[in-house]
Amino acid sequence: MGKKLGILYTELREDENALIEAARKLGVEPILINTSEIVFDMQEGKVIVPGDAEVVIERTIDHFVALYSLILLERAGIKTVNSYEVARTCGDKLLTTIAFVENNVPTPRTQISFNLESAMTSINELSFPVMLKPITGDKGSLVARLNDYDAAKAVLEYKDQLGQYDHAIYYLQEYLQNRPGRDIRAFVIGNQVVKAIYMIANRATSSGDKNLTVIDCPLTPQIVEVALAAAKAVGGGVLAVDLIEDGDSLKAIEVDYTIEFSSLGLAKELAPLIIQYALAQI
Repeated sequence: MGKKLGILYTELREDENALIEAARKLGVEPILINTSEIVFDMQEGKVIVPGDAEVVIERTIDHFVALYSLILLERAGIKTVNSYEVARTCGDKLLTTIAFVENNVPTPRTQISFNLESAMTSINELSFPVMLKPITGDKGSLVARLNDYDAAKAVLEYKDQLGQYDHAIYYLQEYLQNRPGRDIRAFVIGNQVVKAIYMIANRATSSGDKNLTVIDCPLTPQIVEVALAAAKAVGGGVLAVDLIEDGDSLKAIEVDYTIEFSSLGLAKELAPLIIQYALAQI
């Protein structure tokens, strides 16, 4: 009997279609599980959904749908890629930074504050410019580089008035002055760094796909070492580790647990490896 592979998705984008094609080429017909159709029976601890997957690759769009789906799938005895704990850590910049620090992964100096006054104190200690980031979110969304006191005060006062709980958490990070104007994204599958790319943003605080120039990056020993350490710190799996060059050193910034690859031209390289990794978990 063949292995039963599920793909949990919100909508079938290029990445999901690439995974489906890769699975079929490996002789596996994936069970497609739309988040609008899945039901979890809390008392019985089971999943009510077409098919009977042994392992599920999470490919949803919403972080909290992903997070709660993963913990409920695991509760039902289904293996997941990635795990709930990995998604919980990677989906929260504060938890990711804690994981980096506790595991001696190099990362920029970061301070957390919970009101405007203490945030301004943190900014003064870090010195301008300072990066202000949301606790959750990706693709550079709501990331701001605060270049001076007036800019910082204006942005923080605006956040302070928004009223949502997450806007009262100020995640502030030093700006690395020696960065060469590009980031590195290293793709880690299991215990191997399988690919790295340079990403050159066409806007200062955005890494959205439409604003990127992508160039192949050689897998140097330093990139492999830091990327593997970062991936291990958050729990491992199928991950994209974002790195920044700081002079001759590398620092880890964050880790993505639902990796995007088709828009970067990497579908043929990465999709088969992801499927193989998922099947190996059964």
